[in-house]
Amino acid sequence: MQYEKIFKKMIIQAIENKATDIHLELSTQGSHCEYRTLQGLVRNHNIKVVPELFAYIKYRSNLDLYTDRKPQSGRIVLRLFNKDIYLRIAHFKNYLIETMVLRILNPQKALSFKTLFNSFEQSIIQDLLFKDSGLILFAGSTGSGKSTSLFTLIEHLKQHKIYSIEDPVEFYYPNMVQLEINPTINFDFEAAIKQVLRHDPNVIIIGEIRDEKEAKAAIRCAYSGHLVLSTIHANDAYSVIGRLENFNINQQEIKQVLNGIIYQKLLYDDQKQMRFASFEILNRDQIQKTSEPNAG
Repeated sequence: MQYEKIFKKMIIQAIENKATDIHLELSTQGSHCEYRTLQGLVRNHNIKVVPELFAYIKYRSNLDLYTDRKPQSGRIVLRLFNKDIYLRIAHFKNYLIETMVLRILNPQKALSFKTLFNSFEQSIIQDLLFKDSGLILFAGSTGSGKSTSLFTLIEHLKQHKIYSIEDPVEFYYPNMVQLEINPTINFDFEAAIKQVLRHDPNVIIIGEIRDEKEAKAAIRCAYSGHLVLSTIHANDAYSVIGRLENFNINQQEIKQVLNGIIYQKLLYDDQKQMRFASFEILNRDQIQKTSEPNAG
C-alpha cells in the first residue's frame, strides 16, 4: 500500500534523526513535514503531505474518519527493527488547515528509579512516597518527560494497589489497573474517578491535570486517604502552586494535601550528544512556606 510505505519511511527517518515528534501540516498555504529534534524543528522535504496520508494515519490510530472539525487523539503500535514503536497521535482540522502531531514513545528505554534520580533525589522522593496519602505532582513543559518519571516510580509502589486514569493509555504496566477515558461510551473523567474509589486503591495515578475538574478530583482523592500522583504543565517548580490556584484550589487545600513537587527539564550534553533530565524537588515544608500570603 502506497501510504503505508510513506508512513513507515517517515517514522524510520524520524527515529534516525532522534526526533521526539513529527509535525504534519496541510493548508491553503502549502504543506510540510517537520521533525522535532535536539536541534529544533527540521523539515523533511522527502515526505509529501497529502489528505490521503492523514486519512491513512487516522485509520491506523482508530480515529473517526468522518469527523473533521473536532480534535481527536489516538495511538499506533508499529513493528520496526524487530521491536514495537509506540506513537501517540493528535489531529485537528478546520476549513483553513489540517495538522497532525505524532509523538514517538520508546518504553524499551524506560529508566529505573536509581538511574533516573541521583542519591540525594532518591532520598527525598522515597520520603514523599512513604506517606499513605497526599498529592505528588510531576511538573514540566511539554515533552520534558514528566510522565515517564511518574511511571518510573511504579517499581517502588509494587506492594500497593495502584489504579490509573489516563487519556489515553499509552503504555500498559503489569503492576497496576489502568482505566482509559472514553467519551464515546460515556466513560468520562468523573465516571472513572467513581469507579476507582469503589475499588479501594492505595495509590491513584491521574495521567495529567489539565483543568479544574481534574485538579479538584486529585485533591478530593488525596483528602480521602489515598496517595495521588499526577503531572501538570508548569514553567518551574514554584509556579505549580499558582497553576493550582488558577484551577480554584485554595491555599489551605494546597497546604494540607500537596506533599511534593518534582519539576524536571531536559538538558543536552554536548560531549555525550544526549539529553538528560534535571530535577528540582520541593517538599511539603517548602510548599507551605511558598503558599503563605507573605511568601515570595
